[in-house]
Amino acid sequence: MRAWPIHLHVGSVERSSALIVGGCNVVYGLSSHEKSNTGFGQVGSHSWIAQNRVLLYDPDGIDMPVDDRDMHVLQTRQQAPIDTRIAFQGLGVNSMQQNAGVFVGDAQITGWDQHQKSNKASGDIGGDHNVEIAGLHVNYDADGMDGVFFDGDYKAGTFVRQG
Repeated sequence: MRAWPIHLHVGSVERSSALIVGGCNVVYGLSSHEKSNTGFGQVGSHSWIAQNRVLLYDPDGIDMPVDDRDMHVLQTRQQAPIDTRIAFQGLGVNSMQQNAGVFVGDAQITGWDQHQKSNKASGDIGGDHNVEIAGLHVNYDADGMDGVFFDGDYKAGTFVRQG
C-alpha cells in the first residue's frame, strides 16, 4: 500500500547526486567525472554586484585525466515479494552537494563514483540581498597536470530481486 501522491520539493541537486523514491531501487555503477573552471560563481537572488574583477588562470598541459576502469559484478537472488509501505506527507531537500543521495524505500546501491576538480575565482554568494563592491578575485592554477584520478576498482553487489 502506497500513499500517493508524495509531495517532493528539491531546491537544487549537484552532480552525481540522486533522489530515489520507490519500492525497490537498484543503482548499479553510477559514475561521474567533471572538471570545471568558473570565473564567477552563483549569486543569490536580490544581490548587487558592482565593479568586480575576476581572473581565473588555468593553463594546464593535461586537464583532469581519469582512468576509471571498474570491474562490476552483479549477482541477483530471487526472494518472495515483500509488501513495501511508503507513507509520509512530504520530503524537502534544500540542497544536495556532489555525490549525495536521498533514498526512500528498499534501495540497493553499489559502484557509486564521483571525481571532481573545480576552480572558482569567486565562490558562490548564497542568500538574499548581498552586496559586493570592487572585489578582486584571483585563482592562479598553473600546474602541469590537473586532477589526476586512477580509480580502477572491483565493485561487487548482490541484489535481491523480489517477485
